Amino acid sequence: MRTRVLALAAAAMASVTVLSGTATAAPADMNAPYARAAAKVAADGTLLAQKNVASAARLNGRPAGYYCVQVSDPTVNLRDAAVLATVNNQRAMITAIPGTSCNGLSRTITVVTSNFENDAVDVPFTVAVL
Repeated sequence: MRTRVLALAAAAMASVTVLSGTATAAPADMNAPYARAAAKVAADGTLLAQKNVASAARLNGRPAGYYCVQVSDPTVNLRDAAVLATVNNQRAMITAIPGTSCNGLSRTITVVTSNFENDAVDVPFTVAVL
């Protein structure tokens, strides 16, 4: 009986290892009480923290420095919203274009980051919809 229990326990542990695989962490909730939507995005396009943002990613087929941020709240009208963007801990320029369609998604903000020679570069950034 004891051998059977040990064998079942070992099998259960093995299946947990197989089922777990590699998982990516969900983005953290962002503390942005006065923003309707906000996102903190890594240089590679990974969504690090969010408030009412469904996704962030590099813009398909574009060089460095082009990103798409999709707002998840359908009541936010991006064409009439104030959208602010800033680079994080870098010296670079940033442009945020709200109400665009990028990567085949609607309700998106296209973000472009560049250095002072106007070359597109990947840098982390934060964007907020007020």
